[in-house]
Amino acid sequence: MPLLLCCATAVAAVPDQQDQDMLRNLRGNLARSFELSPELPLDAELRASATALSAAHLERINALLPAWLAEERQQQIASGKQNEQWYPLFATWARVLNELALWQLEPGDTAYEQTTLAVIASAPQACKLHSDPRFTDYASRIARIQQLPAAQRPAMLAAERELLAHWGKPRPAPAAWPEPLPQDAAQALLNSNAKDRPALPPMLAMQLLVDKKNYATFAPEDQCLLQQWWLKRSLQQGVAPAAALNAFRYGTLISVDMRFAGMFEPAAANGKPPYPPIATRFHAEGATVGQVKLQQASVVERKITVPGIRGVRPVAFETLFDAPTLKYAQDSKLPKFQLVWKLEDTQP
Repeated sequence: MPLLLCCATAVAAVPDQQDQDMLRNLRGNLARSFELSPELPLDAELRASATALSAAHLERINALLPAWLAEERQQQIASGKQNEQWYPLFATWARVLNELALWQLEPGDTAYEQTTLAVIASAPQACKLHSDPRFTDYASRIARIQQLPAAQRPAMLAAERELLAHWGKPRPAPAAWPEPLPQDAAQALLNSNAKDRPALPPMLAMQLLVDKKNYATFAPEDQCLLQQWWLKRSLQQGVAPAAALNAFRYGTLISVDMRFAGMFEPAAANGKPPYPPIATRFHAEGATVGQVKLQQASVVERKITVPGIRGVRPVAFETLFDAPTLKYAQDSKLPKFQLVWKLEDTQP
């Protein structure tokens, strides 16, 4: 009898063709965030060590994905969404994307934080990742390690291994979003007539002060350089290192709206703030609070829910509604307001 139970369980655990397709999709997309471009200038030893580290991590997470997918199938049944064929895929994908985001925001031990801060503040070349900016999660970390003396790299790789081990496990809640974000704080300062307005690197000065470009239109490398510049200024102004590093991590976070930018058609306008198509695809809902202060609009509170993400903040998805919230702030001129986002509002 025990043997039959064993075998029956094993047979039942074999995914059907649809599940196999979903798992292949999930694994392929996750692997992209751990690629190291051949053009990324890494010493051979570091590249080999980093590749081995990511391979071990992907093997562990890939082994967990069938259980995560099965969990979302149960959630699908419980929520009465059996007719939505791709619900388990997008719910599991949301969980994976949020693990990526939580990992990007999580601080390491004291030595790791001190070393990371020093590299960011002193190595602009770490912004050159030679990769699709939607998938530089791992490359950005290894590029920073490349800037260190060889003797310091093993300890940093060990710290990276420890942080990767937290995937799929309970972890401390991430620090709050900085308010404002570094790019917004920098823009406000540059727009002011403050006498102590700091000098910018020539490339950034040209784009911000001469061409009047918006940060969102910057090349990814230039966005990274602005984040580095703001971190250095923050430290010079006496901001606590942990707060400065947290702001940098949020400022450079690869959010879901960045990963999927332009991939889905916008919904037809109906007089309401537009519901982001990617939010519809992942069944994201929630509320945002916008504020206009000193003629600058910002999002000061986000409460978002996403199927597949339970017990932790969906940080990868928390900026999904920022763009329409900011647009509403500019159009309405209200000093402070709340927008509630419900999928039912997208129905004709």
